[in-house]
Amino acid sequence: MFLAGMFAISGAFVSCDDSDDTDGVNKLEVTPSADISFKADGNEDVVLTVVTDAEKWSVEKTDWITVRQNGNKLTVNAEANTTESVRPGRITISAGTAEPVKINVLQEAVEVGETVLSVTPSDPIAFEAKGNEAVVLTVTTNAAEWTYTCPEEWMTATKEGDKLTVNAKDNTGDAHVGQIVITAEQKTVKISVTQKAASTEPDPTDKIAGSLTTADALSHTFPYKEPQAVKKTLTFELEKAAEAETRVKINFDEAYVAEFNYLNGTKHVAFPKASVAMSNNNIVTIAAGATSATIEVTLSPSAELNTKDTYMVPLQAVAESDNVTVKTDAARVNFIVKQQGSKTVRNFLYFEVNDTNPLNALEYVLADGQLFFDAVVLFSGNIHWDTQSGKPYMHYNDNVTALLKDKDLYIQPLRDRGIKVLMGVLGDHDGSGPANLTEKGAEVFAEHIAEMCVEYGLDGICMDDEYSEYYKAPTNEYFTGSSTSLKQATYFLERANYYMKKDVPWETMTAVFYWGVYGSGMPAINGRQPAEFVDMVNANYGGSASPVAGGDKSMCSFMSVECNLGGGWVSEDSARQAKEAGYGWCMWFALDPVLGREPWSKLSAAAKGLYDQELMPRTGYYKKTGAGRYDPTRYEE
Repeated sequence: MFLAGMFAISGAFVSCDDSDDTDGVNKLEVTPSADISFKADGNEDVVLTVVTDAEKWSVEKTDWITVRQNGNKLTVNAEANTTESVRPGRITISAGTAEPVKINVLQEAVEVGETVLSVTPSDPIAFEAKGNEAVVLTVTTNAAEWTYTCPEEWMTATKEGDKLTVNAKDNTGDAHVGQIVITAEQKTVKISVTQKAASTEPDPTDKIAGSLTTADALSHTFPYKEPQAVKKTLTFELEKAAEAETRVKINFDEAYVAEFNYLNGTKHVAFPKASVAMSNNNIVTIAAGATSATIEVTLSPSAELNTKDTYMVPLQAVAESDNVTVKTDAARVNFIVKQQGSKTVRNFLYFEVNDTNPLNALEYVLADGQLFFDAVVLFSGNIHWDTQSGKPYMHYNDNVTALLKDKDLYIQPLRDRGIKVLMGVLGDHDGSGPANLTEKGAEVFAEHIAEMCVEYGLDGICMDDEYSEYYKAPTNEYFTGSSTSLKQATYFLERANYYMKKDVPWETMTAVFYWGVYGSGMPAINGRQPAEFVDMVNANYGGSASPVAGGDKSMCSFMSVECNLGGGWVSEDSARQAKEAGYGWCMWFALDPVLGREPWSKLSAAAKGLYDQELMPRTGYYKKTGAGRYDPTRYEE
């Protein structure tokens, strides 16, 4: 028996057929359609045949199941199961109006002492003679270490965590044939690799490469009251001046939204095309002798927008002139748009994930259907320093690791409902912390933070300068030893904000708990006022936060409530007064309906004072079942 809550569904593959069924009900047949069983490791592909008269068919699947679509064939396999538990999964094939076909998948647990190894994707890799994009392989194994070999004379390979990134050097000679061999103890996986020979035809010299960029913010939220159209500027820039007039068209590429969602684990909805207007009939015209030109994009508010969904404006540059080519990796600008709900004050919740399942944030709902909580912090990841390299890095205990590993089960459902999910960044009794990072250390750690957000689908960080024992700190190019300062800690925040905005393809948030060196007196960094790189600030329990320079009360929590020990008070009157005073947040810590850490009177008072609404009685809850174990099943009260 398979429970719906057990499945992490991700991704979609699409195939086309000739026509839709004329009676409105499409045909869909999948052969074979029986349940699929896999061993823990070393499985043969299972090939399914999909027959439908619908225009498109798609596949949803549990994250550890691998699928590959080719025409009407769907090839199915499984990553190695490194756990000692049998794991269930499901494949759901949908086509038009037909009843979806659901195929249960069951994978055996690894036997005690057995080594398992799988590589995804495992298909042969075929490189062009030059200009290749890197291929990222994911290695799944329970072995303590894995190694690889490849033909280094014409290939490059970089190992990082469970990823192996491979590419081919530009080929100036004959075709290449080789293998990537990945080994974990006695297990080996071999992947064939080929590269085409160098072309004998001369490279064209009449085309100039160009990139589509924007200096404007990639995200925008329309306010609840009196939303106004917003203007964005796109720039198309050539690598060198063109000898003749150059034209590039900007397309609204609605089909790309599904691809973006699949690649990034998001669930964006296409922004209404009718609400997007571009100047110059969507054409960027670069004059002869010039290197760039701009086009103005106007995004207008629409009655079609709701507060639940996040919308994407997918814009793509396409060459109109024969003398220009658009760089593949610089052809798109995607704006992310949200519609603000009626809430002007939002609720910020720290979950003690050692005790609590974060899915419980979904159970607190206002009378009009809006969720009570707007941002959730996984409390907490930790800043550590690597004794070998000396670098700072993020460390996660078993509980945080479990949530990140199964992000589709425990993080993405919150984000799908509009809740920002942040990682807490906390000291951990070693010598590392935000206040003793050198500029280089801050740079390295900030890039690491952005990579964390991308890898695990997170919306930012919440900094907390607690539990760092700076007297234990190293003195090297990354840390200043026991010497600490607010300036150093603030420098890291500015760098983290910079890299998150630069590298994370969705809107991110930087929050700070006023403790340790952190406070409202943060200095300007790199010519930016703190309010330009800090989005929200919290005071200690029972207190109200003050804004950093350049900000106002809209970035501050008016109260910090400790749900376990009872610190901090919220009444209907105090909440209403805070809203009228312009505060933007209320902070809650250690809420847990299962353990009885649920100050309902305070929650209800906040709902009435902030929103003039009742907080609906909670009807369900989610369990944490043990160390590093959470249950995605919703239980009714």
